[in-house]
Amino acid sequence: MEIKDKERMRNTGIRFKEIRVQLNLTQCQVAEYIGIDRSLIAKFERGERSIGAAPLERACRLFGCDMNVLLGESKFEPIAIAYRAKDLKNEDLDAIAKVQKIALNLRTLKKLAEMEVRC
Repeated sequence: MEIKDKERMRNTGIRFKEIRVQLNLTQCQVAEYIGIDRSLIAKFERGERSIGAAPLERACRLFGCDMNVLLGESKFEPIAIAYRAKDLKNEDLDAIAKVQKIALNLRTLKKLAEMEVRC
């Protein structure tokens, strides 16, 4: 699912950058983690290039969100993770992505439990 529509691609790139900056991640860190060149991240954030679904899904894992957030269909609800390292390595980012996934799963379970209580 590569984003083809120019306007949607531009908006997705803008949201991508907003989330990346909010999480204090650099283009280089994200590019290395998702396995693409930093210049492609820069072009994507400016709406000049698209990125395939696999790298976007990997970025979503790191960001702690699903693809709907990048596509503008859901609101970004950041998961607070505190870390002290200034120079995060790829293995650090992988650990952060795993913690993000656990936190997202817990958030989903909580919402499901709340829905069940209402029924």
